[in-house]
Amino acid sequence: MTIYIYTMTKTTLTLFSLALVLIFSCNNSDSTNTSDSLDPTSTPSSSKKDKPESLKNLTETEKQGMRLLTRRQEAAKEASAVQEKNMTSPYKYLTTSDEYPIFTSLMSKSILSKHIHSAGVTVLAPVDKAFDDYPYYKELLLPINKEELDNFIAYHIIDTPLEYKEFSVGDSWRVHAGFILALTKKGGINFNGAHVRSGSIDTDHGMIIGMDNLVFYPKLSH
Repeated sequence: MTIYIYTMTKTTLTLFSLALVLIFSCNNSDSTNTSDSLDPTSTPSSSKKDKPESLKNLTETEKQGMRLLTRRQEAAKEASAVQEKNMTSPYKYLTTSDEYPIFTSLMSKSILSKHIHSAGVTVLAPVDKAFDDYPYYKELLLPINKEELDNFIAYHIIDTPLEYKEFSVGDSWRVHAGFILALTKKGGINFNGAHVRSGSIDTDHGMIIGMDNLVFYPKLSH
């Protein structure tokens, strides 16, 4: 009987010890898992993103091409962020935007560019398509046609800042060239026969109103 009780007690203690070992093992395992999940530097193997097979099989030349493309995209994004439109004056706005490139290229070569920048004027800026009816515009940049270039720009300046609404209700306006030109409202708003685009751009020292046609067609000396 004594031997039986001793044997039972020994067996019970052994089982109890094994149970304690199992409990501590589970706790240690849970603690390790918990600390891993809380560790911001740990990355579960299941969350690692492997590269697609198509990228793994790229040749070195293809990889260089992709790196070059990425650099170009980043450079273009940075350039776009840096080049913001300057709202200081009509001149600054036109020379820092790409809205009226042909007219801007002519205006920037004219003696009137400083006047456009500082005098608080309204610039009537023709879109590029307006020059389809005047294919000789590049010749205005020739030294022999400098006077005609300045005269052309002068026809596209009104020496007072006007918003589109204020401009469109008038019957006529005097341009910097010295002539009073008629504003008509039949078939849209037209100034000296040139169709006026709706809306205006307000800068700190003047306004810009877009035109679908040229206000004036200069005669060249050739």
